[in-house]
Parts: sequence; structure tokens; C-alpha cells
Amino acid sequence: MRLTAPPLLGLLLLANACNGGEGSSEPVATATHALLRVERSARIGVDTPASGLAFAGVVRVPELADPEPLLRLSGKSITLPALGQCLVPGHERDAVPPSDLARAEFLNAGDVSLGTHTAQTLLAPRNFPLDVSGVVYTSRDRASEPLPSGAPYLLKTTGSEQLPPLELRVQAPDELRDLALAGAALEVTASIDAAAPVPVSWRAGDARDTVYIEIAGSEGGTLGVCAFRDSEGQGTLPRGLFGANGAGSLAFHRLREVVADVPALDGAEVRFDFALTADVSFH
Repeated sequence: MRLTAPPLLGLLLLANACNGGEGSSEPVATATHALLRVERSARIGVDTPASGLAFAGVVRVPELADPEPLLRLSGKSITLPALGQCLVPGHERDAVPPSDLARAEFLNAGDVSLGTHTAQTLLAPRNFPLDVSGVVYTSRDRASEPLPSGAPYLLKTTGSEQLPPLELRVQAPDELRDLALAGAALEVTASIDAAAPVPVSWRAGDARDTVYIEIAGSEGGTLGVCAFRDSEGQGTLPRGLFGANGAGSLAFHRLREVVADVPALDGAEVRFDFALTADVSFH
């Protein structure tokens, strides 16, 4: 199930609406949500190991506000186009003032562990990277082994004076397989004709997931991004590749976004993003 999120500015506007404006002293109705983000990233044709990152938190926001933008802000994220479309990413996130998050609060969840039914990893408590009060929980390092693909995940907390113990169970997608450009395996593709459309393909996955492709230039910045329905197993990068020329890279992401139920909470938003990146040249 894909989530839709209003601009992050809505967090503050909705909070003001609930509170009757800045001058009102009436209490604000709130909702509490668990947020979980899991990322894995590997480079094709490179000996360096894959990296991983997990982020978890329980956030209290005004009742009508959407907590999902906070999940996007917890790590690297870009605006995705509609399925079957491409765009040049903007900088909407950078333009949002920190004051828009003032009404959100991350609650103390006690000890927080994440993993599969066979092995759990204790996450480290940290401050949220933006001006939001409370504590969030992240991986202690960038190791990918505790964050496998294609496995059922279990998030557990011991609870605190703010929250009871919680459990969240969710299934992670598989990593992408059989990636190809113009019919040739991505592992053996060294260059791309940027003047012509480029067919891309992968082993088709779940219809609820999205495959998006980031095109980056030699400086590492994202030149463009295209999104496709995972179950279709194919798509086309348009000619020109957003002006790319010379050395660059293609990053294939499998994205799963889920809304889950957690007893004692108003809901949970989960995001898995598993990426494979290959160095290529554009000519």
C-alpha cells in the first residue's frame, strides 16, 4: 500500500487548525504513530560490502497531521514521479523551515530492537536530526547483515513511562535481481547511449512495490529519477538521460511502503528501500 503525504508544512498548519490558532489555550488532540525505515545499499562490481541503516521512532503529532513526512526526513529521500514517469528532483525538503515540526514529539520507547525471528539487534537512541523533541533509534553502524532482504521483520520495544511495550511485524521485500539495460546484464554494461531511449528490466516483484531509478553524474548529484511498478518488470529511461554526459551511475531501488496496525498506537508507517548501484558512462 503506497502512502500519500501532504507537504511537511501541513504539520504546522494542521496543528494550528486543531489548536484554534496561536493564541488559543485549548488542548490539542494528538495521534501516536510508529515509524520504521530500513535501507540496504550495494554497488555492483565492487568488492566493498553492502551497507545498511535502520531508523525507528514513535512520534506524537496533532491528530489530523500526517506523520509520514517525518519518516521521509529521517534519511535520504527524493520526490518520486508518478509510475511510468520521470522527473528532475527538486529541493522541496530543504525549503521547509524547522519550525514546521515544532508540534511533533518523539516518545521514549525504552530499549528498541529490530531483526528477524532468529536474531534481534539493539538500536541506539539518538536525537532526531532536525528540531523535533524526543528520542529516535538507529543502527549502531552501517552493517547490512542485521537487515536482510526477503525476511519477516520484528520491531520490539520494552516501553517506558510514556509508552507500553510494543511489537511491529512486517515483511521486507527481496533485493532486485536480473537487472538489465537494453537487454544486457547490468554487471557487464559499461556505457549507455544517452541520445536514445534505454530499456531497463528486472525480475518482476510485488505489485505493491515501486522500482525507481536514480541517474547520477560524475559529481554524484541526482540528475533525474524514474519510477515504475515493480510487478511490470520493465521500463524505459528517456533519451538524453537528463543531460548526463561522461561518467555517472545508475541506482536501482526497490521501495516498499506499508501502513500497519500496532496495538496501543494509532498506526505505523514502514518504508523499505533496497538499492543496487552500477557505475556507467554516458555518451
